[in-house]
Parts: sequence; C-alpha cells; structure tokens
Amino acid sequence: MHKEAALLSNTLADFADSDTAGRKVVIDQIITIREEWKDVRHELTTGEKRKPEPTGRVKPTEARLGISEAEVRAELQKTRVNISKTKKKIEESPEHKNRASWETDLARLEAIKNDYETELIRLKHETA
Repeated sequence: MHKEAALLSNTLADFADSDTAGRKVVIDQIITIREEWKDVRHELTTGEKRKPEPTGRVKPTEARLGISEAEVRAELQKTRVNISKTKKKIEESPEHKNRASWETDLARLEAIKNDYETELIRLKHETA
C-alpha cells in the first residue's frame, strides 16, 4: 500500500502545472490508500478496527452576516454561553492536555462575538 501511494505520488510531476483536475484524481487515490494503510496499521497494533473519524458539526470560524437582528441576538447569546463554558474549562483544568485547543476555541469565539456585536450595532443604525 505504501509503495502504491508513493508511485502515485511520483506521477504528480507528470501533470502540467495547470492540470489541477488531473492531479486531484491522483491525490484522492493517494488519500484513500493512506487511510486504508492507517486502518491496517491500527488493526495490526491494537487488534481492533479503527474507529471512523468524527464527522460531527463543524465549528464556525466567522459570524453569520446578513441575518435579522433577532437572529444576531440569538447567535450572540449562544456565542457568549460557549465563551463562558470554555473559560470555565480552562480555569478548572489548567494542566489539561486540551488546554491549547480550548484557548484557540476561546479566541475564535471572542472574534465571532465581536463580529456579532458589530453587526448588531450596524443593524441598529440602519433601522434608526
């Protein structure tokens, strides 16, 4: 499997620089082979099937704009609750292995909160 992926990887140099569609097909094949290889290695190491990657809800990276004032208020409230929960996790478990991830989430949420607050001000002035 590893050899097959390596050989496919070598064929990428044969494509023209502008042929992104052709490269994408090969890259998708390489990714599929690497995932299969991860499954095999995990099963050999642990004796168990590898669990599928979580496909849960993707965390937003920016505020939803162009929504009504009521929706902005609701999103702002949800964001504030998530900020509070994240701060609490950081304070209660300062040595936790996921602290860096929580701090990143906190910064992301603070930025989204600021965007919603700005949008709310804009909407208020628009209707005035």
